[in-house]
Amino acid sequence: MVLRFLKMGFVTFTLFSVLALPILLPLNTINQLNSDGLNLFTIGNIKDKNRLWAHLVLSVILSAGLVYLIYRETRVYLVLRRRYLLSPGYANTVTARTLYVPSIPKSTNTVAELHKIFDRFPGGVRRIWMTRDTKDLPDQIKDREKHVKGLEGAITDAISKTYKHNAKKGAEVELGGPGSHIPDKLRPTHRVTPLPVSVPCVGRKVDSIEYYRSEIKELNDKILASQRAPEQFTQLNSAFIEFNQQIAAHMAAQCVIHSQELQMAPRYLQVAPSDIIWENMNVRSIERLIRRFLSLTITGVVVIFWAIPVGFVQAVSNIETLSKLVPFLSKLNDLPATVVGIIQGILPAVALAVLVALVPVFFEYLSTKEGTPQKSAVDLAVLDKYFFFLYVDVVLLSTAVGGVLHVISAIKDNPLSIIDTLATSLPKASTFFITYVMLQAFNGTAKQMLLISSLAKSYIFPFLTKTPRDIYVQKTKAPIITLGTLVPGHTLIFVLGILYSTIAPLILPFAAFYFILSYFVYLYQFLFVYEMEYETGGLAFPRALRHVYIGLFTWQLTMIGLLAIQVAIPQLIIMAITFVASVFSMALYDLSFKPLFEFLPIQQNNKELMVSTEDAIENAEADKTKTSQDDEEVLPVDAEAASAHLRKRLKQQQSSNRSTPMGANAGAGDSDQSFAMSTARAVFDVEYYMNPSLYQAQPTVWLPEDDLGITDYEMDRLRELSIITSSEGARAVHAGNRGQKSNIVLDHGLFEEGGRGIPHEAPTPNTAKDPTQTAANSLNIVSAFALSS
Repeated sequence: MVLRFLKMGFVTFTLFSVLALPILLPLNTINQLNSDGLNLFTIGNIKDKNRLWAHLVLSVILSAGLVYLIYRETRVYLVLRRRYLLSPGYANTVTARTLYVPSIPKSTNTVAELHKIFDRFPGGVRRIWMTRDTKDLPDQIKDREKHVKGLEGAITDAISKTYKHNAKKGAEVELGGPGSHIPDKLRPTHRVTPLPVSVPCVGRKVDSIEYYRSEIKELNDKILASQRAPEQFTQLNSAFIEFNQQIAAHMAAQCVIHSQELQMAPRYLQVAPSDIIWENMNVRSIERLIRRFLSLTITGVVVIFWAIPVGFVQAVSNIETLSKLVPFLSKLNDLPATVVGIIQGILPAVALAVLVALVPVFFEYLSTKEGTPQKSAVDLAVLDKYFFFLYVDVVLLSTAVGGVLHVISAIKDNPLSIIDTLATSLPKASTFFITYVMLQAFNGTAKQMLLISSLAKSYIFPFLTKTPRDIYVQKTKAPIITLGTLVPGHTLIFVLGILYSTIAPLILPFAAFYFILSYFVYLYQFLFVYEMEYETGGLAFPRALRHVYIGLFTWQLTMIGLLAIQVAIPQLIIMAITFVASVFSMALYDLSFKPLFEFLPIQQNNKELMVSTEDAIENAEADKTKTSQDDEEVLPVDAEAASAHLRKRLKQQQSSNRSTPMGANAGAGDSDQSFAMSTARAVFDVEYYMNPSLYQAQPTVWLPEDDLGITDYEMDRLRELSIITSSEGARAVHAGNRGQKSNIVLDHGLFEEGGRGIPHEAPTPNTAKDPTQTAANSLNIVSAFALSS
């Protein structure tokens, strides 16, 4: 929907440029006040009030056109959103049928009670996940991941050094122990210190391979013991409820569930596992409201105090006027005209772009602390906060400062001239914004195409990657884009284009150019470069349209003020009526469309959606029956009990296969594989909304094959300790030349066209893009579940 908004901006400003420029430019410039520079083309250059009728007529046309476009695009958006939600690829997922319920009272916070409440909805409840406080288990898993990466790095580095050592010494090698092929002096060591960073000569010195091996073994035992007894962890006051029908989740989200206020509300739909903020699972509704109030208060304070540097940046764009107020700056006027032009024109726009880029990080922290359970909801909250900041500090403040600085000296000398002076001076602030839009059109889109940080990493990281995992991550990880910072930048340009459309019409072609250039740039980036960590289902689009409404109101009020200053009473009255009509249109917009933004209607226009709803439902039911018919007969509603049952069944099957003599079960291999795969897929589904730390398996110690036997020896040692390890798809290559470093080569089948992924690492609901298909096609999932059960 970002691309659709950019297309909407291009259409709006292109059409209005074609309509307004031929009319307004001659009216603003011919036989009027002859202002300096670009101010000649603004409404402030007009002295004949009758010419303002053209500005009024065009303002009414643009207002009506924007309202029509907003309604039209909203209808298109709702159709596209319903197509997405009802598509088989989404409707058949667990996420589509699941509801997150927070702030559950203690008396209701059991599987039995929740099943009794929610089983009344169509199709009933399929599964319930109770959330738990996993205490230090996530930290243990992070430590284990760190030790696995440390062990991979230590062994890979030892292989490289041994290759180099052997090339220097010849065929004779100095062994470091029975069966080892690493010379004593080349064995990796490091210091263990309680400090957050490693400090030379601080801490005890250990053999890295032995240390990491023992730490992984110890953590494996602790983590597996905790995962096998999830009931030991305190239950939190929230749960995930999966229904058998998608529409039931939408109905349950809208009903009044509990008789007490702020209990089991608000409920959330479309919460994907990768979208969950597990730290906020125990935040009660009243606590969330208080946190949100404090967050919004802090946001307001930040916006106010950030106005100081932003105001100074705008002041710099008026050196001549600023030097009259601050005499010691008068020396800047003696600089060459080119330098003064750069300081006044380009430097403020660049400085403003830098200032506004520093704010979203803090807003993201605030939004997370509000207690929101979804990362996407945090992203949308950042979107609103960041736009509010841009609107106040960039649009309103810069306009006010830019206009007032031009007139403050004149007002001091003759206070009675304030009305006439403001009428000619307020439009002069448009020069700054024309420059700002030009900068964003050329520089902003160029930065998006270049992605200089990613470009630099692509040259630097190959020198830093030394393990198969490092190389795999580098080749498969794409830049992440967040809507919280992306959308407000575009809506700001839209607002500026509207605001100065009839005041300084020269901004129109630059705004149109910005949107058409951005459209093609982001079309390419979304197709081939960016990936999103989670999906909002287009929920940012209605917020972007709300920003357009804010820009529309700001522009209309500004026009009313300018017409009042010009004492153009008839035009002022018509503009005021247009403003009231626009406000009414927004009220009608909210009343008509808001419920449809989040919830699916029971009645669907199948022709509009271009699908048969009945067929989609039948296919979903048939697919669910086909994949889990056997499991539905025995699996309990409680996800923890279902997970334990399935893992036990998979473990028994693996043990049975190992104990069966070769040839005794000939021809049953395919059925055994099918059984294991279906069971693994069912495990994947029932663990969908569990805290990842309750089922996450040990990452594979992934080592490269070598000709020295180091990897084989170390893998045997690891398997003796039941540590998962593999050398599949990775090899350390060395030509035997003296001084040459070994290279790690990966099998392209690991990451190309979907790929097999890292050996023995099962896709999880928190990482899988298409969990059902990934689980069905990946052989890794069977071995991973068996090894971690």
